Amino acid sequence: MKKLFGAIAIVGLSLTMVACGSGSDNKDSTQTTEQKPTAVVELQSPAESAFSLKGGAVKVTLNAEASTSAEGTDLIYQWQLIERPATSTANITNTNTITTDFTADLPGNYVVSLIVNDGANNSEAARITLSATSPYPVAITDSVHSVNLGTNSVGLDGSQSVNPAGGTDSLLYQWTLMEKPTDSAGYLNNAEQSQSTLFVDLAGDYTLQLVVTHNDVSSEPKQVVVSVSEGNAPPVAKADDITIILGEEAILDASASIDPEGEPLQYRWQWPSRSATDPEDVPLPDITGTKTAVVRFTPQAVASYKLILFVFDGTRKSEEKEVTVTVKKDPNATSNAPPIGKLLATGYYPSNSIGEQEVGLRAEFNFTGYDPEGEPLQIIAATLIEKPQGSIAELVDIGSWKPMGKKIQKLDIAGSYLVRMVVSDGENQISVDASMQAKIGNVNGQPATGGVDAQSKSVLVGDALVFDASSSDPNDDPLTFHWQLTDKPDGSNATIEPVIEPQSQEYRRAKVLTDVPGSYTAQLIVEDDRGLFAKAYAQDSGLAKFTNTAPEIRSVVWARSWGRLNPGQDFYQILPCMSLLHRPVTVDADGDEVFTHEELISTPAGGEFTSNPSEADCPNTRGQVFTKPGKYTFRYSATDLIDDAPQYDFVVDVDPLTEATGVRLRSINEDNESLWYPLPYENIPPFANDFSASSKPYLEEGYISWSLTATDADYTIENLQVRHINGGLASLTPRFENLKNEQVIAKGKSVAFKTILPVVACIRNEEASEGFHFSFNIKEIPEITFVYETWRTANKSSLFYDWSECAAE
Repeated sequence: MKKLFGAIAIVGLSLTMVACGSGSDNKDSTQTTEQKPTAVVELQSPAESAFSLKGGAVKVTLNAEASTSAEGTDLIYQWQLIERPATSTANITNTNTITTDFTADLPGNYVVSLIVNDGANNSEAARITLSATSPYPVAITDSVHSVNLGTNSVGLDGSQSVNPAGGTDSLLYQWTLMEKPTDSAGYLNNAEQSQSTLFVDLAGDYTLQLVVTHNDVSSEPKQVVVSVSEGNAPPVAKADDITIILGEEAILDASASIDPEGEPLQYRWQWPSRSATDPEDVPLPDITGTKTAVVRFTPQAVASYKLILFVFDGTRKSEEKEVTVTVKKDPNATSNAPPIGKLLATGYYPSNSIGEQEVGLRAEFNFTGYDPEGEPLQIIAATLIEKPQGSIAELVDIGSWKPMGKKIQKLDIAGSYLVRMVVSDGENQISVDASMQAKIGNVNGQPATGGVDAQSKSVLVGDALVFDASSSDPNDDPLTFHWQLTDKPDGSNATIEPVIEPQSQEYRRAKVLTDVPGSYTAQLIVEDDRGLFAKAYAQDSGLAKFTNTAPEIRSVVWARSWGRLNPGQDFYQILPCMSLLHRPVTVDADGDEVFTHEELISTPAGGEFTSNPSEADCPNTRGQVFTKPGKYTFRYSATDLIDDAPQYDFVVDVDPLTEATGVRLRSINEDNESLWYPLPYENIPPFANDFSASSKPYLEEGYISWSLTATDADYTIENLQVRHINGGLASLTPRFENLKNEQVIAKGKSVAFKTILPVVACIRNEEASEGFHFSFNIKEIPEITFVYETWRTANKSSLFYDWSECAAE
């Protein structure tokens, strides 16, 4: 009724104005100007338009709820991120909704524009400027490079790295080559410049990191992977980790994946394991689009979900990439869901059974589940509410390593034991029951799927991929093998066929007759004859291709601790009883797995290459050694299980001790056993935490005993150096004992010395590691060098109380 009266009033007003005008041409007095809608941008989060990235990237959420139209019509929204810091990858997630967001990943200004449309007119653009600051510099460089073998060098550019907010001083750059292919002599040039060069020599992955520093404040390391391939370079799978709010859909995009030759790509997404629940007992949601560039799923709980991505270019498969979806709690949520889960009654070693256990053995009751909002769970009550008559069993804690579990240490009488547990997330609680049946004999243990391995990772199209299983059952029950072909290339009609094992009559093997090129994945779970399934699946993949290039043995090189000599490079002198290892340098143009075999085909009379030399040949000696002087010939073979490489002979000439020159080096253990080392000697571990790990503090000095013998002349020690690697602290500087610069070792004499490590009294850094360097060379023979590095490292999760954090300086 109101709309009708309004229309009549407007008509009446118009008629009156025409009559009063008497035909005048004054149009301004008779028409109204159309009004545009108004765009209004409001910041929803963070709280202020200026914010810090100290804790990492920040999600910015904006809304247009205050935008209006003159006629009250529905609005159409057009969001645009019109300015962002150079090299930022920030993007608006939704361009046409009432709210939108983006992730500020670098310090600097972000400008967002909003235009609204009322169906007829656009508003003026409304803009908001957001300023991100950071106390840290940010290292920026391309994270992936893919080149063909034959490329000698790869340029690395970190010049786009940025200062912390307000920083004006120049950045310092440090490139580090963290890993390289086995036997590679690759190295970095200009490692302390913004632009560095990596020199490559072998196919494989070279992993580097870039750290930039501003006024002693360092960035987070930026990892770089350089993939070097022979022939067709493999594609590179690319997808960014994301963070979402619980309830949102996770969308991962791999469309940035590349193939160096520009071939079209096939995409594959999958969970890394097929256990019943993961992560942390959270069910894995179904994935949509597992064979497309964009994959979607909706998480059910606050957790970190990790997916595996790889791409295929029709010939080569990329390295698998782990992509993480971090799900956070909704800060605006007004409700809280209770925990979800069940109580699982299991036996304990040696009977890993479910729901039943041998009388006299231990039973455990563990809550298996999760809290949707990710709140920590705790047991607020656990009661043994039923047990056999006459039983004196009690329910007690398992220990701090299983806070969500209880145990009965000994099931004393056959029968049923019922446990009720109440679990709380701090706001809600659930009650769950589980029953354990104590039996005398015939307890069924849970089988284990074990592993699945493709006999050959690559075959030619038309040949079969064969998969073997290593499953087991604690009761030696007969197993049923449930095989599935869970992935195959686009356009494939292949199926999986179980193959019976002649001896066991079990289907421990399966084969897939390949029909198109690509990746095939076989998955297995086992079931015992009483219907109990294994806890988890196992799987493996194989690749089918149209053509194959035979592998090649390029050379055989001397191996030593944490490295090797370059092809063609030799030790100063090879003598009997000297610990020496060697390995082939193989390449495969297709990137196939290569298997090698070594055979010693000729030796001098009585000679051996052995780790158990006789006392007559090599007294008090350990290590794999040549026992006699003379010529030794090793024959190497290699295959990718499709084609074989031509055989390669490696000849070693061992000089007699009577012709020894220079100096001889050995280390001596507590049993007075010697390890004789070839020279130059080098022991440079690549990472601190990969070795010398200890759960107790080093409250005493440590040392290694060495001996250096002059063989045919007097020799002089020079350039003797010691240093603390990661800090240069005087208090943590190691030392030589009984060895000094200009010290002369007389012909035929030996000097016994020690490399002594200092006391490490407390944890000084996050790595809980301290590194130490020792080195010297021989003045008369400069190519004879000694370099020894080692680390003292502690596992922070298991430190004793007497190794505390160091006091602040």
